[in-house]
Parts: sequence; structure tokens; C-alpha cells
Amino acid sequence: MSEQTGADPVAAADSRVALDPGTRPEVLAQIAQARPELRVFVAMNPSTYPGLVEWLATLGDPAVDAALASRTTTPATPPQVPPPPPPVAPGLPSTIATAAPTADAVPPPAETTPAPASRPRRPGPVVALVLAGVLVLAGGGFLAHRLSSGRTLGSGAAQATVTRTPASVVTATITVGTRPIGVAVDPTTGTAYVTDFHDGTVSVIDTRTNTVTATITVGAFPGAVAVDAASHTAYVTDYSAGAVSVIDTRTNTVTDTITVGSGPVGVAVDAASHTAYVTNFNDGTVSVIDTRTNTVTATITVGPDPYGVAVDAASHTAYVTSNAVNGKDGTVSVIDTRSNTVTDIITVGKNPGAVAVDAASHTAYVTSTGDDGKDGTVSVIDTRTNTVTKTITVRNPSGVAVDGSAHTAYVTNNGDDTVSLIDTRTNTVINTITVGTHPSDVAVDPTTGTVYVTNNGDGTVSVVSAR
Repeated sequence: MSEQTGADPVAAADSRVALDPGTRPEVLAQIAQARPELRVFVAMNPSTYPGLVEWLATLGDPAVDAALASRTTTPATPPQVPPPPPPVAPGLPSTIATAAPTADAVPPPAETTPAPASRPRRPGPVVALVLAGVLVLAGGGFLAHRLSSGRTLGSGAAQATVTRTPASVVTATITVGTRPIGVAVDPTTGTAYVTDFHDGTVSVIDTRTNTVTATITVGAFPGAVAVDAASHTAYVTDYSAGAVSVIDTRTNTVTDTITVGSGPVGVAVDAASHTAYVTNFNDGTVSVIDTRTNTVTATITVGPDPYGVAVDAASHTAYVTSNAVNGKDGTVSVIDTRSNTVTDIITVGKNPGAVAVDAASHTAYVTSTGDDGKDGTVSVIDTRTNTVTKTITVRNPSGVAVDGSAHTAYVTNNGDDTVSLIDTRTNTVINTITVGTHPSDVAVDPTTGTVYVTNNGDGTVSVVSAR
């Protein structure tokens, strides 16, 4: 993957190249400089050399910092041999200053030895896909991924902000089960997973061909799904059984079933800490699962009727929505994931459901259907102060996902078969896309920016892209 021919290997690089232990050190350095959206993957690569690791740590990017914190091994420094110089953004000097590195500095040159003409790939697992970078949320089917911060390279006139156009065109419609609800994307394998509440299955979609390649039987009433790419595992809640099905994504088989609380709905995975969080709607708790042993290690009491959950690994925080009680507004419980305690409660709109976190902008987005489903809103939360800074009007919202590099939040509107696009810089609705019938959940592939929407009413998944 990293041995490109006939093309610029940096321009052609994707998450797989940045994560591949066989990618040459000098190419990793060039990717880290020229492709800010891939830095989190470079940080997770077990072969990233110490000098580059140190440079990445100076950037102040929460997703990158969390990825670096998840590293378990540091490769030895190889003998120094001058590599190809890293590319420099237009307008930037071609030499590296000797002053202390900054977020805009060019990474140190790779320390490497010449590669043989033909070198076998080193096998190895993809390292932890950090949820500051990968925010997996669900609850009736909700997921948010955010892997790139859209940082700015250079300064002054040389600034070149890396961003992309929001996805806004339905480019494919995939038929799955009868009542699809939850969806999660594994960007490292090009795969999406869709739960079907009616059929008791999970459809496996090849996102490169938009075809269903496998169907996995799970519990009777699966709802949410979350993926831990590092351990090749997916977790699916089963509301009726009070359990979570564990799927080996390499074989597409259920390898374990974990008993949790009553009526599990949402699930989120923090790959960096080897932990999953499951909301139990009927007993007002969150089950904390050690994903290495698949055992429940703690139970946290939160607000009544907990539904959606999202994790910000960089700040060691989880956010859990709780539905309204006796006509009151709903709330979001803020959990310190180091102590598994509720540290704050935020009031949002009535009947909140989904929650997504954009770690880079310190923002969370919560959908609320209101009293009648017609006065729906999205509450915008500043996660540094745990206060609602804006309320955005939408219509009967269900799921929400954030694409940080496109500065866009995607909200499914179950009542009118649309997806609202919110500009996260201005927190205004900038577009509305018509999708399938009764859209439920939404997920973003952080590598491609492609959006996947489950349509509960017609048994399909809408694929939305910028192309």
C-alpha cells in the first residue's frame, strides 16, 4: 500500500498507508507534514520513529495526543541516513528552523536505512483507533466519527487549511434488512456494519463497492453498533436480552455475549482504554465493559431512560443522554471515564436521543425530538464549560454524526426523510438532503468523508458523498 508507483505516495496516501507498519519512515514524515487529516493514523502506527512521535506531540491536537498516549511500543531509532526531504507547503521556507517546534513546524527528517528492492510487509494489528479521533456513539443507532482536525499548515500568507467539502449527494442506495437502525464504519478495512431490529441481524457492507458481503445473526432486537478497529471487534446491543453481542470482524462471527443492564440501547467504544460503554434504558445505568476480557467492570447510575452515548477519549469523558421525565427537559450526564463517576448534568431539549462529540472543537451535539416530534432541536454543548451555547431547530431528529475535517454535523430527520447539514463553525443549517424513508442513524467514514444513513422505513442505507 505504501509503495506507490507512478504517483505521489503522499497525495495518494490514505488511512491504511498511514497505519501500515511497512510504510517507509520518510513517507510517514511527509504524510504527517502535508496531510494533517492523516496525522492521527501516523501517531497510531507502531513503526512511527521517535523523532516523528516527538514532533507530533508538539501539535496540541487532542486526537493526535490521545493516539500517542495509546502507543504501547516505541521502535528503536535506526541508523541515520539522509532520506528524501519532506515536502514544504507553498510559501514556507525549505529549511527547518532550529527553534522549538510549533504546531506548524516541519517534522524532523526520518531516520531510516535504505529499503531493499523488494521488502515483505510486516504483519501486525492496526493499533488503537482512538476515540478522540473516533467517536463511536449509538442509541437506537447513532454513531459519530471524527478523526481529523482540519488543522492549518503554515502561518500568515502561507496558511493552507486542510478541509473538504461536506457530503451532500446521495450516490448509492444499498438494500439491507427489514428495519435497519444502527450503523458504524471501520475506515481501516472499508467496512460498514448495520443492525436490523426486525431481523436480528447485522449486515456487513463493503464501502468500496457498496455491496452487502455478509449477514450475521445476533440477538433478537439489535439496536446500536460500535466498532473497535484495533481489536477487529464490533459490539451490538440487544434490548430484549439485556446483552451485548461481540463480533469478530475478521470472521464475521459472534464470539461472546456480555450480560449488561436492562434494556441496553446505546454503545460506544474507547479503544485507547479498552473500554465500552452501554446505556441501559430501563434501569438508568451505564455498564462499563473491559473489552480485553468482555466483562462488566462497573455500573454507573445516570439520569432516567439513558439512550445515546459518546466518548471523548482525549478528555477522558463520556456523554450520556437521558429522556424527559414528567414533561421536563432531558439531560446529558457527563462521566469521568477514569473514575467512572458522573461529574456534571447538562439540561438540553425534551426527549434527547443521539449525542456526538467533536473533540477538536470541544463541542457536543445532542438531538431532541421535543414533545410531539415536530419541534425538534440540536443542542450545541461547549464541553469545556458543559453549557449549551446554541439550540438549532431541525425536524424530528434521530441520529447525529460529525465530520470534523468538513466542519459539518449530519442530523437524520426521521419525520420528513431528510438529513440536515449543520456548519459546525457557525452552528447553522446549511443544507438538507432527501434520503430514504424514516432515516434513523448516521455515520461518517473519517477517511473518505462518505456518510451512511440507515433508513428504517424502507430497509436501505443511503450513501452520501461530496461527489
